Amino acid sequence: MEVVVMEVTERQTRITRAFPVSLAVAGLARDQVAHALIGWEMPEMVPDALSITGELVANALRASERLETIKVHVGLGAGEVVLGVWDGCAARPAPRRVELSLETLDLREENFDDNGGWGLSIVDALAVRSWVEETRPRGKWVCAALKAVGAC
Repeated sequence: MEVVVMEVTERQTRITRAFPVSLAVAGLARDQVAHALIGWEMPEMVPDALSITGELVANALRASERLETIKVHVGLGAGEVVLGVWDGCAARPAPRRVELSLETLDLREENFDDNGGWGLSIVDALAVRSWVEETRPRGKWVCAALKAVGAC
């Protein structure tokens, strides 16, 4: 039996994957990002990156129609990790700029678990920068960058 030794000469520093619009996508997207960061020997970045990915995916799913796809990107650049989620909707995300307090939350029982809209504020709090890139003929990438911490 012949043993073949394969040597990786260059590691993959960008991963982009398309997913169908489905609630299950959030977990798959977070797994993609976690595996990339662990593969790049940057496990300390996983918690913040997963929070950002979850928020961006949730927004993309809300903006998308059934039978469409979204794309999730994680890339390692010069001193930063870039996370991005693409959807086919032309509307730009609008961050909610209200201070979170008991007065701003609607805590009525009939609105249980309906106090959303804070995702982009969470992204902005965790990322060193965030931005939107429009794509043609439709859609946009919503992106966030984290300062690279670890082996990179």
